[in-house]
Amino acid sequence: MRYAIVDGQRSEASRGLLGTCPICEVALRPRCGRFRQAHWAHPPGIVDHRWEPETEWHRQWKGCFPEDCQEVIHRADNGERHIADVKTAHGQVIELQNSPISEEERSSREAFYRPMLWVVNGQRLKSDATKFYASLRHGKIVKANPLTVLVPRQECLLLRKWENSGTLVLFDFGELEEASEAPRFGAPVLWASLPSKQEGMAVIMPIFRKSFLDAVVSGGPLVGINCGANVQPVVRVPMPPSIQNWQPRLGGGSRYYQRRRNWRM
Repeated sequence: MRYAIVDGQRSEASRGLLGTCPICEVALRPRCGRFRQAHWAHPPGIVDHRWEPETEWHRQWKGCFPEDCQEVIHRADNGERHIADVKTAHGQVIELQNSPISEEERSSREAFYRPMLWVVNGQRLKSDATKFYASLRHGKIVKANPLTVLVPRQECLLLRKWENSGTLVLFDFGELEEASEAPRFGAPVLWASLPSKQEGMAVIMPIFRKSFLDAVVSGGPLVGINCGANVQPVVRVPMPPSIQNWQPRLGGGSRYYQRRRNWRM
């Protein structure tokens, strides 16, 4: 936990301070070792309110938002309270997920925080990015503006883990530069997985990281990347002029695999 209540004010952990949890009001002690980020810790045996260990990845993401938007108490109509990683001035909750999460816990948070979306660390396991981009290359471009790709989930564990999410999930793979791995857009991107009930398929859309942050802070709409003159993704086969109006046929697996070679990234 980054913030505790010290003398009536939110405060970051520092040696010599004593804090109070804003949810359960138990006493917290600062942990300020050499190798871990300074944080507040609950006493042993006290439930840490759905909290996972804070990482540098968490800190960097939270630091993209004003301090009063970080670790915000969210109250449900029934009085239940939890701390959202980020809650913007417009009421948008952003949960930052680094460690694995169960289906039950994911569904519970999605029901509790509304509106909300996930930002998932795709850099935790080395294989996550490799499998994701391999699956992306077998996807079908279904729209050019904004660029939208229908991607098979079968070979990508990360996509399978999040396939039942009822809200937007954005994967953060960092700033990959390897030409053999990731499409390049000239600036850092997040890969958004849109809620979809397509069997075995994920609907994927790249969004510039800066555009995402600007949109959620301002309360504006999320805007995907257009394949125009200023954006040069790595696309193995040129997109036909009619792609903007093309709709995928999902009636059977055989049709998908017959057409897949014509729509590879």
